[in-house]
Amino acid sequence: MEMSENAAAALESIRESQGIPEDSGARLTADQGPSGGLALRLEFVPGASEDDQVVEQSGTEIYLAPEVVEPLEDAVMDVRDSEDGLAFVFRTRDG
Repeated sequence: MEMSENAAAALESIRESQGIPEDSGARLTADQGPSGGLALRLEFVPGASEDDQVVEQSGTEIYLAPEVVEPLEDAVMDVRDSEDGLAFVFRTRDG
């Protein structure tokens, strides 16, 4: 997975506005969703777990839990405006 510069900036903005320590990173995990797909969860944590994959963009780190590494291997994490504010989205690298 890759992370866009806009997504990295949005994560940093959220971290700062929530008063989360600068050395914390965002961790992406997943559960089985009601329709059978992955329901992704993003939270700030003090550091990566031993089996996490680490992705970095512009000094911002995101930790990928093992269950999301393969499904998101060709994805780019980005951000867009939605009716509810900013929303993180995942798109293919070529799109």
